[in-house]
Amino acid sequence: MPRGTSVRHPLAGLTRDFHRLGPLEGSVEPWMSAELDQHAAQVCEGIVSGGAELNAATLGTYLHGFLDGCLERGWDSEDAGYDWETLRILAICRLAKERGFVR
Repeated sequence: MPRGTSVRHPLAGLTRDFHRLGPLEGSVEPWMSAELDQHAAQVCEGIVSGGAELNAATLGTYLHGFLDGCLERGWDSEDAGYDWETLRILAICRLAKERGFVR
């Protein structure tokens, strides 16, 4: 997670911060595209299976909860490369951009 990034940022702020970690738009390596697509599908399923609509608020709430859980477990991706958690966060941010929830 980039230094200075807070789990209290709005979805747009986190998306901007994580854009520095990896590609949120445009072409990516095939393996990463597949990983991000799988993560995004799981996130969407998790939100709508609970009866909620996928929108900026529910995606932001999901992201905040996910980051809180990561931090509680002591996760630190500064030198982990594209670990599972980082890929999940990138997928959430990419999904927010694709759905027009953030610019």
